[in-house]
Amino acid sequence: MIKRLSDDVIKKISAGEVIENPASCVRELIENSLDAGADSIVIRITGGGIDSIEVVDNGCGLSKEEITLAVQHFTTSKITSFDDLKNLNTLGFRGEALYAISQVSQLTIKSCQDESIENGWECEFEAGKLKDCKPTPHKKGTSVIVRDLFFNVPVRRKFLMSKREEGKYVFSEVISYALWHNGVEFVLYDDERKKLDLPKGDFASTVMAIYGRDFIERLLFFSYGDDYVEVTGFCEKPDRLSNKMAEQIVLINGRKVKKDQIRKVFYRAYDHPRQHPSFIIRIQVKPEFVDFNIHPQKREVKIAPYVRLNEKIFRVVSERIAKYQHDLGSSIENVFQVPLKLVNDKTTSQITKQLEFGEISDLSAYKTLDREEEKHPVPGIWQAHNSYILVQTASGVMIIDQHAAHERVIYDKLKKKKFSNQGLMFPVLLELSSRERELFTEYSEIFSSFGFEFRFLSESSLVVDKVPSILKRVSREELKDLIDSLEDSSGLPNQLDTFLKTVACKAAVKFGDPLSKEEMAELVDELFTTEAPFHCPHGRPTIYFISLEELASKFAR
Repeated sequence: MIKRLSDDVIKKISAGEVIENPASCVRELIENSLDAGADSIVIRITGGGIDSIEVVDNGCGLSKEEITLAVQHFTTSKITSFDDLKNLNTLGFRGEALYAISQVSQLTIKSCQDESIENGWECEFEAGKLKDCKPTPHKKGTSVIVRDLFFNVPVRRKFLMSKREEGKYVFSEVISYALWHNGVEFVLYDDERKKLDLPKGDFASTVMAIYGRDFIERLLFFSYGDDYVEVTGFCEKPDRLSNKMAEQIVLINGRKVKKDQIRKVFYRAYDHPRQHPSFIIRIQVKPEFVDFNIHPQKREVKIAPYVRLNEKIFRVVSERIAKYQHDLGSSIENVFQVPLKLVNDKTTSQITKQLEFGEISDLSAYKTLDREEEKHPVPGIWQAHNSYILVQTASGVMIIDQHAAHERVIYDKLKKKKFSNQGLMFPVLLELSSRERELFTEYSEIFSSFGFEFRFLSESSLVVDKVPSILKRVSREELKDLIDSLEDSSGLPNQLDTFLKTVACKAAVKFGDPLSKEEMAELVDELFTTEAPFHCPHGRPTIYFISLEELASKFAR
């Protein structure tokens, strides 16, 4: 039987859509303070905000009548008509925040509209009902105190996290507003301990105050603007990614939002690394092109498709990473004082051939070179443990994983088909299982397009006569690995990419392969001409950069 819900139940359900935890309560109160013009906001919580929350601001304040009106349903100073939503420049607008908070807590609001502290008023509410209202001394601005959150909705209180965890959510919420509103002072106390003290400043100084100098030194600044959108932010240097938890914050028009598509854009700009890049991005979209009215907590947002936001973010982040790549490569050349094409044509030809064939262990070609005939010495480059290339740069030291770097070089050459094929002195005979034959037959065109020539002797016997020059060292196991790689991914594009990654891995120099300085210089040079030099095709890092400042700090200089 259908029946109408009681007003009490309706109010609690409605409140629960807006206020789900102490952090969402703090969010709504901070937005009210910002909309009131405050440039100083102090937040105090106890018990992670479950026991009490107090938000004090120096905004325009409220009169006695406005205090009692503010806790009623759909009362707001932000809009007067539906059309106002198209040009919204405030954070709050629904008229639900204080109403929702009052329904599920014991709420006290103190406020004053002028500099005379004697003109303040204090009103107390319990479960939305006015309990008391009296004059009280209060400086200009507003104090909102929320006690015993969800005291009358035990089922919702039961699903709150521990007080410690809820306190972390509040901390994160305050940070998100401080990152956008740099002209506002934010102070946070957690159980009487000062957790944040963020003075007025600029974007960079706020980031540094929150996360520390070491963090901001890992970042690159980027910006973009047009008639629809302005974007500013920081993204992590591609050679500084790590396996640590990344800080990833998307702010749109003053709010932190869930925007998985933007997160994917960053991973694409980094060429899908295995590690997670940190980034903080602030996006200001003109009000007529953005809609926050699709989610009660304003955590989701719609942006007009013709703004083409994702495309613009990808372009500006990619260009910033490419500039860093170029600057890092230039810093190497500045130390060498000559371009990285350091050797004469004869030597270059031999080096390139060796690198492409992956026969780095055979150094006989270099033993016969007359070192006096080399055009340039190769300073500032060394090999450690026959595995890592160390390169001095103008501002520090770069460490390169030689196998991962060579994988990237070969992968790019394969994609651009910058290689030839060669006949094998001894063709390789493969005995294929029924599964392997089915795979090879289905995708034989992939092999053919990359320089493999082959023939079947029987139903299961395959002879490989020619291979790409990059794969001069060929074995039955390696060829079978290439066939197996076609089964690892679904869909032709993924299968082709997996195939190329496998070829690159098989052809690349290995850990333990000794390299001459000329070979190392050529490899570094080729690495910095690839599309994504900071990661191998599988997403592993190729480069780790240590700045002079970081080195100095390690030695307490």
